[in-house]
Amino acid sequence: MFTFGISTIITSDRDVFSCIELMKTSSFKFVEIRCEKEHFDYENKGEIRRLKNILKKNNLHGISLHPPVWVDIANKDEWIRIKSVREVEKVILVAEKLNIPRIILHPGKSGGYIEEALLSITELLDFANEWEAQIILENTFPDDFGSRPEELQIISDNFSVPVCIDTSHASTKSNRLDMFLDIFDRRIKHFHLSDSLMKNSDDHLIPYEGKIKWEPVLEFLHNHDGFAVFEIPPEGGPRIIEKLEKIKDEWENKKISP
Repeated sequence: MFTFGISTIITSDRDVFSCIELMKTSSFKFVEIRCEKEHFDYENKGEIRRLKNILKKNNLHGISLHPPVWVDIANKDEWIRIKSVREVEKVILVAEKLNIPRIILHPGKSGGYIEEALLSITELLDFANEWEAQIILENTFPDDFGSRPEELQIISDNFSVPVCIDTSHASTKSNRLDMFLDIFDRRIKHFHLSDSLMKNSDDHLIPYEGKIKWEPVLEFLHNHDGFAVFEIPPEGGPRIIEKLEKIKDEWENKKISP
């Protein structure tokens, strides 16, 4: 069964330590760290040490790092592509310092190219293997490179790279969530869990506040292994952790709310 965690995006309007403060009295013990400078200064050695110590002190476990949203490893502009690759390599080094094994990577942004993505992944896998980190590809927001199952499949097939399914991304505009589950199946080792109104925005709502039918996802979570991270931004409102704890408890006992 998948193990549930929280993304520090819930305090993306504040620092990463605010999320740890919220989590320390909850039943959540696993956390995904967002690497955005104003949230977590991952280039600051003192801040890295502080985060490592606070996680240990509160018996919390970092499971994955998410590189900055500006990273675009599929960009045709070689300067942007290389800058993006170097930034991901920087995040891999931070992961090693924090003893975090996974890097959740967007394959590209709008206008991305498969050739550039394959070249970047080749370079990043060599670097990740050297530092014993695992790269996991995440489906992106519609119209960004990597949002279509066939694009993600080409990369995953070429390198046998595992996949993270973002349920909000997969459900925006049209509901393709079932398609992603069917195509990637056992290659799915990570989830970003949030709901969607299935229109044209990256909603990232608390489950049951949108239109996603959660039964297939729950069935998948119970029959496979990996990590399922609730990725809910601060706009989720007050008491986010408590709401997510209730959902986690229900889902661990395989219950679906109305």
